[in-house]
Amino acid sequence: MAIRRLDRESKVVDQERSLASISTLPTVKAMRNCFERYLSLTIAAGNASEDTIKTYRSRLQQFLDWCQKRELYPALITTENIKEYRKNLVDELSGCGTIRLSLLVIKHFYAACLGANLVKENPAIGVKAPRDKREIGSTLNYLSQEELQQLIDEILPIRKIGG
Repeated sequence: MAIRRLDRESKVVDQERSLASISTLPTVKAMRNCFERYLSLTIAAGNASEDTIKTYRSRLQQFLDWCQKRELYPALITTENIKEYRKNLVDELSGCGTIRLSLLVIKHFYAACLGANLVKENPAIGVKAPRDKREIGSTLNYLSQEELQQLIDEILPIRKIGG
């Protein structure tokens, strides 16, 4: 951690240093180009369908638009920003599957950029989609009386239910 001096000269140096570090960041276009290459080589082992590619591009564009509206630079996104994006998707009433896919695309985007040394870490790692909120009974399937009778007839052909 750098130690700063509190005089006027150090403030000027600190400002120049932060401006220099921002100017060396990759452009959004460079990051997007890196992702395009990654899509063609990596997704579905290099054989992704055109629909998959379109979906990935669309989800990435939604994320980049969200970043732009909040004046967040994609190369400087943090895990906290990704969680804020997830919350935004939840607030828009996106389904859990939609959120899961969006987060997956963002993870791939940053994996591509990380592989090309455009970013230092993948901020989407560890950020999970929310679980579906369903009643337990809604996911259970029950056998009808006829299906149950067939099962029992297969196991014990002599017994009959309700009869």
